[in-house]
Amino acid sequence: MKSVSYAGLEFDTADDVADALLRLAAALGQNEKAETVDIPIVEEGGVANSVQIVVGPASQFISRHVESVYDDPDGASVVEYLDQRTRALDMPRAGAVSLGEYERFDLDHPV
Repeated sequence: MKSVSYAGLEFDTADDVADALLRLAAALGQNEKAETVDIPIVEEGGVANSVQIVVGPASQFISRHVESVYDDPDGASVVEYLDQRTRALDMPRAGAVSLGEYERFDLDHPV
């Protein structure tokens, strides 16, 4: 299990959830975007809960391994979602090409 610190809040979640959250935060920061995500957590006494946080360019997370007697929260679907969002942010995007740039390409003889 990992303990994640964010905006003065500390919460415990599964290792793979914490890792996916940090990857998404890095991708959002590089793309200057933000979004809200729900993260499954384990509270004191082993109570399952969740936190909703805004992740974006200004997010500053710290994650560290902690020993816990409690089971990791079920985060498989959250990890899948976070990784999907990270991949989408890392995908190349088409962009407009100026006429001068367009004329440099020889579309009849591709490289």
